[in-house]
Amino acid sequence: MTDTFPVARQPVRLQMITDRRQPASVSLVDWIHRRPEFRAGVRDLGGRTGGRTGFSEAVIIAVVAQSLLPGLFALLQTWLSQQPSGASIRMRVGESEVEIQVTGRTDPRQLLDQVTRTIQENRGPEPPHPDGTTSGGS
Repeated sequence: MTDTFPVARQPVRLQMITDRRQPASVSLVDWIHRRPEFRAGVRDLGGRTGGRTGFSEAVIIAVVAQSLLPGLFALLQTWLSQQPSGASIRMRVGESEVEIQVTGRTDPRQLLDQVTRTIQENRGPEPPHPDGTTSGGS
């Protein structure tokens, strides 16, 4: 079987900035680290008090293969939906300043579509495979 989606193996760098009204019972990074495939690529840059009164903020950096994004976004949505006082995540993709707001009601598939579009816009067109085809063509 040939690899028809080589871009899916390339790393994606995400910066996740969580805003919470109260400390979470399980931090987002600890929640993500429950899955071994994310332990090496996801790290917490440390919590700090956010700019809004009564909110705390944490910054997490993730460098993961694009193929792992569906699992990561499902974890994000699950964690957010379990925050009794509410939480949201602002996500920056790669070197771009595009921010994506994520809440407990965000559909992980829509988030994946939006991030995938942002990644493609930042990378430009995918180079052809050695056989002259592209992953989108036949």
